[in-house]
Amino acid sequence: MIKLKKILFPTDFGESAQEALRYASMLAGDFNAELTIMNVVSLFGNGLASAEQHMKEMEQYTDKFADQLHAEADERIERTIEEHAEKELVMHKLIVRGITPGEKILQVAAERDVDLVVMGTYGRGGVSHLLFGSTAELVVRNAGCPVLTVRHHAPHAFDFKRVRKILFPTDFSDYSKRALPYALAFAQSYGAQLHVLHVFEQRIHPSFYIVDKSTPFDMDDGLRDRALDALDEFVYDDLRQRIDFRCEVASGKPFVEIINYARANEIDLIVIATHGLTGLEYMIIGSTTERVVRRAPCPVLSIKDPEHEFVEL
Repeated sequence: MIKLKKILFPTDFGESAQEALRYASMLAGDFNAELTIMNVVSLFGNGLASAEQHMKEMEQYTDKFADQLHAEADERIERTIEEHAEKELVMHKLIVRGITPGEKILQVAAERDVDLVVMGTYGRGGVSHLLFGSTAELVVRNAGCPVLTVRHHAPHAFDFKRVRKILFPTDFSDYSKRALPYALAFAQSYGAQLHVLHVFEQRIHPSFYIVDKSTPFDMDDGLRDRALDALDEFVYDDLRQRIDFRCEVASGKPFVEIINYARANEIDLIVIATHGLTGLEYMIIGSTTERVVRRAPCPVLSIKDPEHEFVEL
């Protein structure tokens, strides 16, 4: 069961934010959650410049300009709330000032005990600056609650009422096990088919190491069947009769195979853990998650451990 109470929607009012807003409002309506629309008045971009550059920029801006940005944000959020009045959502407005958007989003999410952050992955800086793209990755990496990201102009992004296929990539780690309930809960709530995928990371060796063996499956004839059996056991027994799921295995770079699988199977939502089998030292799934967030053809729900839980099975 999904028990969403508080959703935080950070916006820079760009196109990707508008795409993400559809998901935020849909979830708020479907699960009776409060939706807070947040804007960070930031005069210093993505905060990646040096301290000296920041000092020069500070000299160029005045409190009057910051007040103007605040007023514009206030007007836009009020207009957004009015546009959603017919949905009878509980919506709040929040405008804060900060050096970088990411740090303020994380701070607000923690202080307000937010269950879910929903955000776009590109901001008004576009591809050249990746303003909200880098912000989204920062939030995914550090938030204490799940984060739903919607990539700018993703070819397969639409509202949750049309979610029919959910992809859950797993490496069988404890992180992945703790993220599984989210995939199961959303699949059950929306009557979606759950695809459980494991990717064997294929490493390239000199040709003289192995002859005529291009994948792990070539080197071990029974590997695919054993992996499929393990995936089948990975899904809880008591949920087998309540959701439609299928298990698949692949070989290659995890993030590439996840993205390719999502495209080939027209996946509507990817649910993924943010740490992998080797833990914090290498962060295999962590880095994989950020690459998936950047390139996924559909929205991505990232689950960090420890996370603020909002599901119950």
